[in-house]
Amino acid sequence: MSAFRRLLSWFRRGASLPRREADLNEELRFHLEAEADERREAGLSDRAAVASARRDLGNLSHVKEEARAAWGWSFLDGLVQDLRFGARTLGSDRTFTVAAILSLALGIGANTAIFSVIHSVMLRELPIKDPQRLVQIRQGQNGELTNPIWEQIRDHQRVLDGTLAYSPERFDLSEGVEREDAQGIWVSGGYFHVLGVPAMMGRVLTSADDDRRSGSASNQVAVISDRFWKRKFGGGEVIGRTLRVNRQRFEIVGVTPPWFRGLDADRSYDIAIPLAAEPLIRTDRSALDNRSMWWLYILGRLKPGASVESAGAQLSALSRAVFAETLPADWSSETQANYLSSKLTLRGIPTGFSETGDRYERGLWTLMGIAGLVLLIACANIANLMLARASARQRELSVRMAIGARRLRVLRQLLTESLLLAALGSAAGFLFAMWGSRLLVGMLSGPASGVAIDLYPDAQVLAFTMGVTVLTALLFGLAPSVRATRTQANPVMKESSHGIRGRTSRAGLGKALVALQVALSLVLLVGAGMFLGSLRKLLAVDVGFSKDNLLLVSADARQTAIPDERRVAAFDDALQRIRAIPGVDSAATSLITALSGRGWNGRLEVEGFVPQTPRDAMAFFNRVSPGYFHTMRTPLLIGRDFTQQDHLHAPAVAIIDASSAAKFFGGRNPIGKSIAIRGPAKRPAEIYEVVGVVKDVKYASLSEAKRYSVYLSSLQDPLGSSQISYEIRVRGLSNEVVPAVREAFAAVDANISIGFGDMESQVDESVRLQRLVALLSVAFGVLALVLAMVGLYGVTSYSVARRRSEIGIRMALGARAASVVWLVLRGVAVLMLIGIALGLWASIAAGKLVESLLFDVKPNDTWHIAAAALTLAVASAAAAYLPARRASRLDPMEALREE
Repeated sequence: MSAFRRLLSWFRRGASLPRREADLNEELRFHLEAEADERREAGLSDRAAVASARRDLGNLSHVKEEARAAWGWSFLDGLVQDLRFGARTLGSDRTFTVAAILSLALGIGANTAIFSVIHSVMLRELPIKDPQRLVQIRQGQNGELTNPIWEQIRDHQRVLDGTLAYSPERFDLSEGVEREDAQGIWVSGGYFHVLGVPAMMGRVLTSADDDRRSGSASNQVAVISDRFWKRKFGGGEVIGRTLRVNRQRFEIVGVTPPWFRGLDADRSYDIAIPLAAEPLIRTDRSALDNRSMWWLYILGRLKPGASVESAGAQLSALSRAVFAETLPADWSSETQANYLSSKLTLRGIPTGFSETGDRYERGLWTLMGIAGLVLLIACANIANLMLARASARQRELSVRMAIGARRLRVLRQLLTESLLLAALGSAAGFLFAMWGSRLLVGMLSGPASGVAIDLYPDAQVLAFTMGVTVLTALLFGLAPSVRATRTQANPVMKESSHGIRGRTSRAGLGKALVALQVALSLVLLVGAGMFLGSLRKLLAVDVGFSKDNLLLVSADARQTAIPDERRVAAFDDALQRIRAIPGVDSAATSLITALSGRGWNGRLEVEGFVPQTPRDAMAFFNRVSPGYFHTMRTPLLIGRDFTQQDHLHAPAVAIIDASSAAKFFGGRNPIGKSIAIRGPAKRPAEIYEVVGVVKDVKYASLSEAKRYSVYLSSLQDPLGSSQISYEIRVRGLSNEVVPAVREAFAAVDANISIGFGDMESQVDESVRLQRLVALLSVAFGVLALVLAMVGLYGVTSYSVARRRSEIGIRMALGARAASVVWLVLRGVAVLMLIGIALGLWASIAAGKLVESLLFDVKPNDTWHIAAAALTLAVASAAAAYLPARRASRLDPMEALREE
């Protein structure tokens, strides 16, 4: 018989179980009556006949169990009985049940919430055809490649079963001045075909749409996502309609299914546009023929039966030809040699890409570990409570084993109760996790980050929750259950109702569990202190400027008719108009906004300075307008600021920060000295005269190591950047000047698109991970402290109850209340010291694992460890004092009468 038929037969027998049970009862009743009739005929009374018939038939319950075993449902029947009995038992002790379920809900819910986010951004496979066969082509460890490299791979590789290229970008859909951002992707013509994604409406893009030779009109087509279709067009007819993207018209030719969100796990795409249309959007500097612009992700699909290693080895043979054809001609000889010697490599990428996962991976796993410790503390706490319940139920369990119940059967009953308790906690925790995961994503993503994580609980998340439930039930239920069934029945039956006072086994295990709780709580409290101290120091960092009342405006002139040579003047015109707005204290521009995470670096050459390594000469640059340092409130230490006379035809000038002055010039005065900036190209270095020195400023993030900054005048930009940032210092509320700022840009050119922000939000964004870890670690630390106090209170109360007679005798002999309190607290102090000693060792070891998340805080910082230990000691003493104080007020005569 096949497995399916056996399973079907099993279910059929199960469906007929009620009928079989009724038939069994009827058959037993018939036999009982027949036997009773025979005895009545022999002269016995009705009552004596029935009693005699029952004795001869034996235990009817045992007969029924043997019949059910023959049906093949004995295990299920026993399980149902165990669940029913467990539910009644838990229902009879509601205080314990509610406390345990709440503890488990918080522990399991926190773990499930964090795991669901980790799973969504790092572990979940893409919902495409055969995601295991999807691979990424890289240059060594570099994930982004140039379009010339892509075209060479696309046209010459024969290793993979189809290739694609794509790049994410924010598109502007606005009709007016202020930006309306949408998440876009540049895609090659085979993008959807290689991924196996069909169109839900219309069609997907094809190679013909991505043909650069066909003309721009043929490339101005777009495919949109289902989510964007419903949000932007209300789910109506959309095929053939046009969409304005960065001021250019694109015809919508298709809508993809709801299950396809793109290749980014944390960002759902809205609009897909062919790569060949890129020059229409990037009118200033197209990347299609640029051999030095690394912006494309190139992926392919393995052929059936091929492995990543074998395909990678074959692709590597193509490397030299690809890099020889795409060699940038203006690079230095050394850089060209390194480029030609590099290799194309493959890596499997079934989960796609995730900026959130890359950025927050260590932080998320740290939070997962913290939540796991909280759950472990909760398990220890519940195990202690279950030990107390097992002691209270010892007589019941002994009676059951005395009348024939096997130890394994009783053990199964107790474990079933633990599993039922864990399941109830898990169900409540799962609901908590659905809310907690969304809260966690909200804390991870800023208002303008565009993060959109799919948190729908799939089979893997449910399996994780079920696994945690079973593991939790074993952790807190196994030891108490084994201990409860190990006791001999006869001694327990002979004991009085207070006989448990003489046994110490439960107390010993309970104390060990409390010591474990104290140790784990100390680890979490030390971690919370370190993360909180790290955040406090991070927020106290001197950024080098004032972030208050500083409005940020990003301006994009790529879709304007302003010529390249006029862009500097146009942006300066807008700057002068903004400065004239009432309520604006000062305003300036910069190429790179402070603390934005972006950067521009190069090598600095200074006469008299000899770098130890090429990296030793690295500096970071920015182009700023006159008045920038005044607007940012960055002190000018020596020299002068940029002026309107520092234009393109004037001598090139630069301003450096204090660290650069100290490093590159030593004790010399840098004012009037020359510096040379050299890039990767072969062209001569650019020479600048240093005219000022300013205070050090945080460049990309608050937690960055010291960077050496050089500022150049925006009026001397020979290329005329199309995208810059405006820093506007306002008096009062920034939103009061926003309408006037829009009008200022519209007066210059209505096609300049702008977006608004503020520096306070920029600073907050740069510490988002540190704030998240600090807040959640503090919350988990407080929860762990509460659980440890509850556990300590419980074990101390049990110890007092067990020693009630002893304490009564001591007090009858003249012991004072203070000595009784010390008698109880002395044992607690020993547990606390053992737990703290273990916790100190574990805290130092755990601190080294999270050292990269700390800022200016050492993992073995004495102050944080001492503060956490003191907090835990005070809380433990408070928790133990209540039962100790109650013991000191015990009436000796009452305790002796109980004995």
